[in-house]
Amino acid sequence: MSTGSQSSSDRAGSDRGSAAETQTLIGLLENLLPLLLHFQSRTLPPDGALPLAGPQGRELEQQAAIAFTEDTILDALRNLSSYLQQNSSRYPGLETYTGVVARARQALGGRDYQSAFALIFDTYRAITVLRAIRPELPPIRQRAQNEQQTSTGAVH
Repeated sequence: MSTGSQSSSDRAGSDRGSAAETQTLIGLLENLLPLLLHFQSRTLPPDGALPLAGPQGRELEQQAAIAFTEDTILDALRNLSSYLQQNSSRYPGLETYTGVVARARQALGGRDYQSAFALIFDTYRAITVLRAIRPELPPIRQRAQNEQQTSTGAVH
């Protein structure tokens, strides 16, 4: 009988480990935007990573960080929008998240990157939970995977 209780305690420990790993991942993702904001405000190294140093170099660094942030959020928004558009009519309950995606789009338009990212991430989390309950739901990344398989060398 002790092996049965060891298995149960091992599983419980594994579940706690998975929960801790998930919380760590969530914490890392939630800290992504402050990190990007840090990149915007950091100064260039003395040897000059960019051909322009000083205020102009810092301005270019900030422009790059903003463009990267906008592209990252916009790609995730497109992915979620396509997923919801393709699957909401077939899987009741998904249409609930179209409003969240619309709010994320508005936040992005207002350059509120942190809110946009948080709304998108919350939607990914919710759909992941729904997929655990209803395994027939397709994965969010299916569209991107299909595009990647049919692409002719372009990275998506």
